[in-house]
Amino acid sequence: MAREPRRFGDLLVSAARSFQHPYWKPAVDVYRTAHGWLLKYELAGVSPSDVQVLLAGRTITVRGLRRDMRIEETHESYCMEISYNQFERSLELPCEMATMHAATQYRDGMLFVRLTTKENPQ
Repeated sequence: MAREPRRFGDLLVSAARSFQHPYWKPAVDVYRTAHGWLLKYELAGVSPSDVQVLLAGRTITVRGLRRDMRIEETHESYCMEISYNQFERSLELPCEMATMHAATQYRDGMLFVRLTTKENPQ
């Protein structure tokens, strides 16, 4: 089945939306645990060295960069759905980050952030 060409107006709307949101937002699962919180961020293709975790007030922010890797030097794109560039995701939790201890682990494209009360670090 042949794809219909996109209208010029559709392309402008798409381009305008991309400028409104310069960052992409990774998906996150949030779990309440006995001693704090566990957050799982989906960061496939992101190098752990390109990730920052920031704690301030009641907010945790994960930001970084997913870089595009060239598979072939010369190619023409048919469909591009993966977001490459900077990302940022901020969440407000019902606790003060100053009272929490943060530990991170990166495994199989997932970033795990464990927040535990400073009295009970795990």
